[in-house]
Amino acid sequence: MKVWLISFFFLLVGTAVSYGQIDTLINVGNYKLHFKILEGKETPILFESGGGLDASQWDSISTVLHQKLNATIITYDRQGFGLSGLDTAAYHIQNEAKGLTFALQKLGYAHQDLLLVSHSLGAFYSTLFASNHPTSVKGMIMLDPRISSYADMRFARKVFKNLNLSNFGKNELGLYYVLAQMEQNSSFIRKKVIPSNIPVLVVMAEKGPFDNQVDNDRFQEAQRQFIKKREKGSLILAKGSSHNIPQDQPELVISEIENFYRRYVLE
Repeated sequence: MKVWLISFFFLLVGTAVSYGQIDTLINVGNYKLHFKILEGKETPILFESGGGLDASQWDSISTVLHQKLNATIITYDRQGFGLSGLDTAAYHIQNEAKGLTFALQKLGYAHQDLLLVSHSLGAFYSTLFASNHPTSVKGMIMLDPRISSYADMRFARKVFKNLNLSNFGKNELGLYYVLAQMEQNSSFIRKKVIPSNIPVLVVMAEKGPFDNQVDNDRFQEAQRQFIKKREKGSLILAKGSSHNIPQDQPELVISEIENFYRRYVLE
């Protein structure tokens, strides 16, 4: 028994040393971005969290995928969330994209192939990344994604009318700026195109994110129409799941990412 325990201990140590874990802040100009990376030998997977969430959203998923696929797993806190800073003077999704690209260059992942995984508002960021780096993106998985449209912009405009900065604490400024910029960012993303050769999987939650059925129906129909227009697009329903699919059904997310990765990334 003692021999077995010693062998198991060295196996764990060897794994940690071989792949390495990075937890760091990258200076991208007027603020810093916090990254958590599990290094692997296969194509990296870059995760984009949902609106108002940080990299911890992926904690229950990232380690399992790293072990199953031997892939580098990249998660990070967007501006104003987690340990990342916030540049209130130049807050816009385009500037956030520039900061991410600059950070990936510093980390040594520039010009590498990537699989993009996003949740909710994170789909805006993945869409922009794919539009800016069409030859690097091998595929995209969107978990109950927000789809930019005129209807989405109208919804964002209603949210903005009820916003009051005084209702947000110091640690909630990131959320305020996300909500305040939603219409502008949605308009910006609506004009961006994901190259047709990039395969896209949408995993749609059965239960929408809103309190009323009208908004939930709009949200889900936008996902259906988005996939319907794609040459390499597919949609599956996460039965019983709320909007936060990674939290409600991590096993499903892991399974879909693993299958997609083996089909499109390791081909």
